[in-house]
Amino acid sequence: MARFSVADAATAGFGVIGRKPLAVLGWGLAMLVATAAPLYLLLLFMRPDFAVLMQIAAQQGGESDPETLGRFMRLQSGMMLFQLVSWIWSTAVNAVICCAVFRAVLEPKDSRFGYLRLGAREGWTTLLFLVEYVLAYIAIFVVALLAMVVVAIVGVGAGGNSAGAMVGTGLVVGLLVLVLFFWLALKLSMAAPMTFVDRQFRLFESWSFTKGHVGKLLGVSLLLLVFLIGIEVLFCGLVIGGVFALGGQMNWLFETGAVEALLREQPMEIVRRLGPVIAAGGALWVVFSSVVMAVFCAPWAASYRALRDVAPAEA
Repeated sequence: MARFSVADAATAGFGVIGRKPLAVLGWGLAMLVATAAPLYLLLLFMRPDFAVLMQIAAQQGGESDPETLGRFMRLQSGMMLFQLVSWIWSTAVNAVICCAVFRAVLEPKDSRFGYLRLGAREGWTTLLFLVEYVLAYIAIFVVALLAMVVVAIVGVGAGGNSAGAMVGTGLVVGLLVLVLFFWLALKLSMAAPMTFVDRQFRLFESWSFTKGHVGKLLGVSLLLLVFLIGIEVLFCGLVIGGVFALGGQMNWLFETGAVEALLREQPMEIVRRLGPVIAAGGALWVVFSSVVMAVFCAPWAASYRALRDVAPAEA
């Protein structure tokens, strides 16, 4: 019988980075291209409207003519549609990269194209992520509404000391809600690797699969949180260093009207003028995003493999 090791599962991402560093960097490059392409298209087609938005902002509350306000409303509607499409697109991109990490952990020999694929697994995982996001939004709204009702009832019952009672109740309820959502996340944490392995939509199947193992998954989560915080601190230091290094070259960007003038340029001219920032930021973003995805996603695939091989725990 195999043994579930919390440390081995939590550090699985570092193992992937050590074995396949070029593949991991390829994931970051793929995410950069997939993220930059929609933003480039947005800038290309809506650049004139962005100039109008900057004009309205420069008026600092003054009245604008009806034509300008009409263009502003069209820009706002277009941005809402773009945000919806961008949400679905980014979810699909994350699913593709997540499946690549899963493949590197569960099927390490299938390393063609840096473990990247576009197939049924990626499609089902995208659907899973979308469903999870929607269910999370609904659950947060319902729980927040119920929490407000509880706090209000306690405040009315407390009478003269209602403010203190409401604050105390709010803190307790908030903590309980946080614990509840974290527990639910752990119970459903195997849904993604199960969907990947089975090539079918899996969500609530994770509930029974994780029975008796929430404590170990909690340990994996806590170690993972420490690792991610350490990575973010490291990269924040690199970003600050990069800002100081490029500060002299990009001083023109802080001149009055520089941003408005830049937005009136052609997209490729904007890219050329922001070249140093884009190059440095892009390099850091590629490394950071690929490392974070590997470190975050791999432990759940490793945990699934370990739980699949151990004997079922008692209730």
